[in-house]
Amino acid sequence: MRVYDPASRQWSIYWASSASGRLDTRPMVGSFDGERGVFYGEESHEGRPVRCRFVWTAGSETARWEQAFSDDDGQTWETNWTMDFTRA
Repeated sequence: MRVYDPASRQWSIYWASSASGRLDTRPMVGSFDGERGVFYGEESHEGRPVRCRFVWTAGSETARWEQAFSDDDGQTWETNWTMDFTRA
């Protein structure tokens, strides 16, 4: 679920789990500047809490999504998933 707050000009992205039937109440929060959006949130990886970052970049016919984790509070990031989209 995506929710826009016009006062802060930020989006909150909430995820639902089909495995548990629950909504994760820890959103990824961020905004777009032109064709680039950056969102931050809290996740767990292998049982440890980590910071998570999503980066969206868009072109006229393509878009790219990247996910990265940080275990040092955002000082360094390790990209662990990318997706490239092309307009059909």
